[in-house]
Amino acid sequence: MNERIQSLLQWEAIATVLLASVLAWLLNAVMRRRWSVSRHRLMAGEFHQLFISVLLSSVLTGGNALTQQHFLKHWLGTPLALFALVGWIIASLRIARIYVFEWLFANSAREGVPVLLVDLATLGASLLAGVTLLHKVFLIEVTSLVATSAVASVVLGLALQDTLGHLFAGISLQFDRPFRLGDWVEVRTGTERIAGQVVEVSWRATSLMAMGEELVLVPNKLVATGVVLNYSGRERPFVRTYIFRVPLTASVEGAKRALLEAAKQTPGVLVEPAPTVLLVDTTESWLSLKAICFVSDYGTQFTVGDAFQTRALRLLGERGIVLATTQLRVQI
Repeated sequence: MNERIQSLLQWEAIATVLLASVLAWLLNAVMRRRWSVSRHRLMAGEFHQLFISVLLSSVLTGGNALTQQHFLKHWLGTPLALFALVGWIIASLRIARIYVFEWLFANSAREGVPVLLVDLATLGASLLAGVTLLHKVFLIEVTSLVATSAVASVVLGLALQDTLGHLFAGISLQFDRPFRLGDWVEVRTGTERIAGQVVEVSWRATSLMAMGEELVLVPNKLVATGVVLNYSGRERPFVRTYIFRVPLTASVEGAKRALLEAAKQTPGVLVEPAPTVLLVDTTESWLSLKAICFVSDYGTQFTVGDAFQTRALRLLGERGIVLATTQLRVQI
């Protein structure tokens, strides 16, 4: 076995892995200026794990080289060589993950990365590397092993039926893309409504950060079978409307000008499309004015609405316009 491991543990292969690590680091240095904060944090973790893998693999390889020329070769040679080989395989898989993040998702540098897809690709590569290792080192015929474990696979599949359902639902969400990481969505399942910002789609659940900063985990099957409302529209911004009721004797044009001025002074209200004010209803007690504002971030709608309404009330008061009250006429 030691000879077979040594034939795979060649310096040329190790040099290739080290060169790929250096190139990945250089690409990271060039591209990180375009990345979002979450991408910076993600890539920093990936490179930290890669550094640890390369360091441990190098130490094990050095120990293996020393034991091959020593009397401890028969005691420590084979375990050290096997651990070193596995270490370099793990390092290669981590490099592959980094290249997937850097290249396949280069166009989404400002957005989140669907880690589920990368994990699935890593799982497939890991299974391929494990099969190759079993065949080359331990001389195990994987095809016969798979055939003999068919019954165990069926039992395992039945036991993990629910988990696999969530996994495939998460994969379908990644391909259908009803939302992206960072979007504000609402999931409707029957009578339940769950709203929040998409943080991550994992193997089992979709993580949403609710308005109150609560982390809500929604099973992927519920998201896939429910109704998803995406409030982070890519084609047009989010619309918010506010109703102001003024007395019948108030100046409609003056009230409209005050509301438009308040909207233009409010940070977070978009200039284009421009805010507008419409007279939408008249009653025996008041006139109803609807202020229509556009905001780019669904998550800021309440703070923007608070700032706008505060300014609107102040400007209306400065112009002598007060909000109307309900009037009842009693006739005897």
